Amino acid sequence: MKRLVVANRGEIARRIMRAGREFGWKVAVISTPEDSDAPVRFEADEVLEVDSFLNASAIVHSARQWRADLVHPGYGFLSENADFAQLVEDANIAFVGPTSLNMRAMGGKESAKSFARRCAVPTLEALLSHELRDLSVDKWASVLGDRGIIAPFLVKASGGGGGRGMRIVENIKDLPDAITRASQEAEASFNDPTVFVERYLVAPRHVEIQVFGDGQGGGVFWGERECSLQRRHQKVLEEAPSPVVDAALREKMGRAAMSLVRETKYRGAGTVEFLLTDSGDFFFLEMNTRLQVEHPVTELVYGVDLVRAQFELALGNWPMAFPSPDVFQVPIPQGVAIEARLLAEDPRSGFLPTPGPLVVYRESDLDGVRVDSGVVEGGRVNDRFDSMIAKVIAHASSRAAACDLLARALESTVVHGCTTNLPFLTAVAQHPDYIEGRVSTAWIGSHVDELNQSLIPDALLEFFQRLDVRRALADAILLRRARWSHFAPVPSPSKAVGDRFAALIPFDVPLSVSGLNVGSFAENGGLDVQPGSMPHEYTIAGRGLTEVLAGLTNDSLGRSTFALQSKVFRARSGAGTPCEVTCFLSRPRGQHIQITLFGETLVLDWPDDSRALLEVSGQGREAEAFLKAPMAGKVLEVRVADGDRVNEGDLLFVLESMKMQLELRAPRAGIVTGVRVKPGLTLAGPDVLAEIRDEN
Repeated sequence: MKRLVVANRGEIARRIMRAGREFGWKVAVISTPEDSDAPVRFEADEVLEVDSFLNASAIVHSARQWRADLVHPGYGFLSENADFAQLVEDANIAFVGPTSLNMRAMGGKESAKSFARRCAVPTLEALLSHELRDLSVDKWASVLGDRGIIAPFLVKASGGGGGRGMRIVENIKDLPDAITRASQEAEASFNDPTVFVERYLVAPRHVEIQVFGDGQGGGVFWGERECSLQRRHQKVLEEAPSPVVDAALREKMGRAAMSLVRETKYRGAGTVEFLLTDSGDFFFLEMNTRLQVEHPVTELVYGVDLVRAQFELALGNWPMAFPSPDVFQVPIPQGVAIEARLLAEDPRSGFLPTPGPLVVYRESDLDGVRVDSGVVEGGRVNDRFDSMIAKVIAHASSRAAACDLLARALESTVVHGCTTNLPFLTAVAQHPDYIEGRVSTAWIGSHVDELNQSLIPDALLEFFQRLDVRRALADAILLRRARWSHFAPVPSPSKAVGDRFAALIPFDVPLSVSGLNVGSFAENGGLDVQPGSMPHEYTIAGRGLTEVLAGLTNDSLGRSTFALQSKVFRARSGAGTPCEVTCFLSRPRGQHIQITLFGETLVLDWPDDSRALLEVSGQGREAEAFLKAPMAGKVLEVRVADGDRVNEGDLLFVLESMKMQLELRAPRAGIVTGVRVKPGLTLAGPDVLAEIRDEN
């Protein structure tokens, strides 16, 4: 029996472990003490613990001690590190991926540009890392101008991916600081601080070609993926095939990508990325010498298993399900697959990371939907790692059908305990521009306010505002007291449960929708709440709900017209026919109840909780003087000291969470007092960093 080591974590470690077990292999996972509660640790045959996922020598030593036959690096961490691949090879362990020579040639974005030019593949002009080092800063502007590289500029990490180590710079004077920041982020994420500067295309499409080489110059390509939906250079939704790539362009881009495979004698799975303009011109961006996060859309559309193929090649065999590597072929896609990245982040707060517990976690079980996840209910999203919770992938016969299926899959996904981008993803999947394929890498940035609106139509929100949901919930829970242990953090059901609910009735309960205050509940009729078939699940029905849903039309929706395919409308019945909708309720923290319905999560304050009252008592001008960290993380830099005068927008602190850097700036002018943190300190959440007082 062969022994496989997966040198990664989360959903990709689970994905690779599943494929390895299909071969009947024994599987060990690399892990760290910080990740001791990761579900994959309890699912693997063995856990090989090291101090860091970036410690290449420790990983190889552990794999050798365990007598591993193969090491799969997944993606991220060391997956594109040539030195790591060489260490694995030198230990006589099969590295499941390209050779170390392949990585040195194509894994670095700068060296890859040289190979692309050699193969006559169009590339963007750049100021490379060695030139940044050799030239004085005052010479940068003239050299950039001579090469036709004008603002805005893109500072880019040479190694790694995922948008880390990247900065857009509008003014040449800001370039040195942006290079420093990008270099720090790249080193933290990939152990490689190398960065360079290139021309930035403002609104192109991002289209990538999936290749698979035999290591002898031959190989195949599996079509293209559209990855234009991005924010901060990180992909949000990906799909295959691209809605704007026809067979002729697919062949042209495929031949360009395969020329790099041939030139480098590339082995295994890789992705050649291009920027595509409206005129049909494309420019080589980079090559990822690893498996991609978005590989499932290719697998679903072309009926291949890329991880299995990686294993077959690592064992010395060309994948049996693949065509001959010696003959160029243009694959024909079967249907459309779209992947949404479910992340622990808050798009309504500038996409800030939101690590935390997963009190409720329910995945979609719709036909045609695949979910790759690395978490379980009762676990957490760890602030020391990536914000990925799961990938939700929908596969259907047409693009419109895939968009609809994805929207329904997202609406049926429930996460309580930490804020996620679920409503944002649902809004994108239902937007007419996206459904019709009218997008670019700049599209999210220009539509972010619209996409962050509530998914629940105003008329329905008003309906919930008029109802005393607390009384209905009390009735439902008193009917099924045994469910209380799932709803609130108390040891066991008791009479006090009913008394606690009854005590809430006189209160006026404020309601917010993902942080947007929309008023309060007032007592009214027309609502019936009944427990469902599983913990946290409830059914809402009644005359009032039926009337509101029946009255929703295109004209009455106003700003929510793009949500026509929403579950709200699928739940709507004919006039007079009772309607039912499913919702999920939990109490993840003492001061709030979370209610999820129609793809949106409502946050209901718990009025008898002293912690909530303490938060309220801190409001007002005095509270505004306290500068708090918006999330858990680590303090990287402290730029101010007690007594410093600051202006609005001045940089005060630099934090790191989930491998991303966040610059905290002064919300107003004043005098800084009471600085409470220092570099290296780990923050648990919204901790106070300092105070800003008026000058007088």
